[in-house]
Amino acid sequence: MMKIRPSRINGKLHDNWFRLQPRQWKERVKGEIRIQMLYRSVQARTLTAADFELLKVVGKGSFGKVLQVKKKDTGRIYAMKVLVKKDIVERQEIAHTLSERNVLIQATSPFLVGLKFSFQTPEKLYLVLDYMNGGELFYHLQKETAFSEERAKFYTCELVLALEHLHKYNIVYRDLKPENILLDSTGHIALTDFGLCKENVSFNDTTNTFCGTAEYLAPEVLTGQGYGKAVDWWSLGILFFEMTTGLPPFYSENINLMYKQILHNQLLFPPGFSMPAQQLVRGLLHRDPRSRLGGGPADAAEIRQQPFFHDVEWDKLLKKQVTPPFKPQVESETDTSNFDPAFTDALPVDSLPRSSAPLSQTIQEEFRGFTYVEESALSAAGTSLA
Repeated sequence: MMKIRPSRINGKLHDNWFRLQPRQWKERVKGEIRIQMLYRSVQARTLTAADFELLKVVGKGSFGKVLQVKKKDTGRIYAMKVLVKKDIVERQEIAHTLSERNVLIQATSPFLVGLKFSFQTPEKLYLVLDYMNGGELFYHLQKETAFSEERAKFYTCELVLALEHLHKYNIVYRDLKPENILLDSTGHIALTDFGLCKENVSFNDTTNTFCGTAEYLAPEVLTGQGYGKAVDWWSLGILFFEMTTGLPPFYSENINLMYKQILHNQLLFPPGFSMPAQQLVRGLLHRDPRSRLGGGPADAAEIRQQPFFHDVEWDKLLKKQVTPPFKPQVESETDTSNFDPAFTDALPVDSLPRSSAPLSQTIQEEFRGFTYVEESALSAAGTSLA
């Protein structure tokens, strides 16, 4: 690898040789690479859907769809989340949607998907995000049924750092599950979909909204007693169990029965589940959030000190200097082979909403301020490499 800080002198051509550096700290690397750079200043402007070429569908849900797109002027590949305003209004999700945009702007952790641009039309909202061509963790888990304990441990460590970053900004994530975890081309994780995040929740604060995915709901969410950041650590415990066994620990097809099991059933481990891993899961799945691992004021620091993670070099992990245990097969920047064909086989169109009745000006005002352009994305747009 190599790192470059491009010059900001408009129109000046740079022609340099750069020494290659190791990507992982133990690697021995030799060689140099010659790169020509020309920086051109690009004036900030509001983007539209016409600035992007639609390539593939990579995700779908009740919110709308996610498309793989290419920005026409730079050729950069992104993921574009398209939300229909009318659906958001009908589901009373305006606050959640604006919160998602705000959280994305603060998502400066290397393990959170970043927002590059956002814009809107009278009918739709557009979020243009980093594209992760390693696909959803859910897709890989489905294909392999379960991961080794070491592989699950690696993903869990990176998720601890991702959630710690959100909690530092008093954001509760509330929807941790394999579908919301993406892999990049080298096998590192990136948390995505911040639509259920709750902002401004400090350590002693609680919120009461019943939301999330059934299998991962913490007991305090089900009992309606108010909950805080500790719900994310409960979900992490459920996720680790699912990654290593193939199913969440209290799973049932009958949702009411599953809720009863979450509240009352004993935690049972299959043969081969190591004692340190059991200790971690028991700590994360403590039903009392105040006694839960990570539930105190130390938050993630308490989890990082758990014996199961005794050999983890957290500083190197944060810098992505630890080699992932699994590397997705990726042929190019536009590769979609790690996404479900049920999505990628669909026609990539930005279709019009089913109802043509326009939203009132009062409701449109609630989406004011949604537009955003990340500075580094603009800088990238103005740097040509040869």
